[in-house]
Amino acid sequence: MNFSHFRDHWMAIFSHGRKIEATPVSMYNLFIERVKENLHVVLAMSPIGDAFRNRLRMFPSLINCCTIDWFQAWPQDALEMVANRFLEDAELEGELHKQCVTMCQYFHQSVRALSEKFYAILRRHNYVTPTSYLELILTFKNLLAKKRNEIVLLKQRYVTGLEKLAFAASQVSEMQQQLQDLQPQLIQTSEETKKLMVKIEKDTVEAEAKKEVVAADEAVANKAAAKSQSIKEDCENDLAEAIPALESALAALDTLKPSDITLVKTMKNPPPVIKLVMEAVCIMKSIKAERKPDPSGSGKMIEDFWGPSQKLLGDLKFLDSLKSYDKDNIPPPVMKKIREKYVHNKS
Repeated sequence: MNFSHFRDHWMAIFSHGRKIEATPVSMYNLFIERVKENLHVVLAMSPIGDAFRNRLRMFPSLINCCTIDWFQAWPQDALEMVANRFLEDAELEGELHKQCVTMCQYFHQSVRALSEKFYAILRRHNYVTPTSYLELILTFKNLLAKKRNEIVLLKQRYVTGLEKLAFAASQVSEMQQQLQDLQPQLIQTSEETKKLMVKIEKDTVEAEAKKEVVAADEAVANKAAAKSQSIKEDCENDLAEAIPALESALAALDTLKPSDITLVKTMKNPPPVIKLVMEAVCIMKSIKAERKPDPSGSGKMIEDFWGPSQKLLGDLKFLDSLKSYDKDNIPPPVMKKIREKYVHNKS
């Protein structure tokens, strides 16, 4: 409490003609007394269900130390005012709005009357509270909104269906007009079809004559096919011989070690067979040779593959490149050169 509040509180005490000691304890006790006199706590509880009875059993002070004010049922004019207030945004016509208000009143009052009759017969309470009335109005508004949405949706479907029917009718009219416009063309096409049939019959006779010629050509083609089959078999035989050689070459690659490659690379004047092999490798990898003077002293320039071969041997992935070489797509000029110069070379 700041100074202004303390001053107002002190002036209020003196205005009532009371005198107390100006000590903190006296002022605090006076404050507690004033709070007890003026503090009011309102507890609102519904009698519906077991919660109210359980609270009374657990807290008897709710009965012993409280003033119980049991609210009675709303009168007719209160029900009407509440219904009018809550149905303002329901967008109802004047007379329909009044009838809906009357309906809500009737439902609430009839349920209350039946609840009293129920209690008189079975001695059991069925509480009809103002909350029930509000829930009735809100339920009516929700149901009204739901039904309105359903009707709007059905209306939209109906309007869409009408539009599609109108569109289909216009399309049918256009198609009928098009059929009428195409009628002369259909007659002309029919005449042309008859003439075409006559021509087809004539062409069929000529086709039969050509069929014999085609049969002769077919015999020649069959003979050529047999020859091609023979060539295919020869190729397959050659392939059967080449596959073991390929597998042997791959196996030989697996025996090579990096130290072997390093040894060959360091040779200044390798044996002819090594030069021959590396020359074939360079050609298959499309690596060009170096042009050098002929060591024999002829004065001519010769192609030397040992320099490019040493660079190739210096590649760390040299062995992997040989193993992964695309042997199925070797260029024809390379294959021709390999067959002529290296395949049958016995050196």
